[in-house]
Amino acid sequence: MKSAPTIAFDYRPSRWIGIAAGVTLALGVLAPWLSALPLLAQAAISLTAFAAGLHALQRHARPPFCRIAWRASGWSLIDAAGAEHAALLGAHAHLGVLLALNFRHGPRSTFHALLLPDNLDAQTRRRLILLLARGEVAHAE
Repeated sequence: MKSAPTIAFDYRPSRWIGIAAGVTLALGVLAPWLSALPLLAQAAISLTAFAAGLHALQRHARPPFCRIAWRASGWSLIDAAGAEHAALLGAHAHLGVLLALNFRHGPRSTFHALLLPDNLDAQTRRRLILLLARGEVAHAE
């Protein structure tokens, strides 16, 4: 009998990504004021950038799921109430220290998990990278 590897870890948003997004938001709000646009256009672009950036930061800070797990039955996303949601891993990427996972759950819902050294310990990261290297695990349906 073949043993089925399992992995589960708590997910919390990366502070590094939050800080980078905050700096990008500040620069996006400042940029129109350094252009030759009319004053009303500068204000409108700054307000739009601020609203969109603030919304993105709030979504990043409050993810809908707090735990991710792979079991023999497939991927699961667990919310704060402890409810399990079956998910499919649509895509994944490993770029330097960044590990990005894109899950599909429900008819049209997606969840993007960005994992960096500040929100996933090194041992779990190594195990997850090895697990994702197996093609049947990464795209099991």
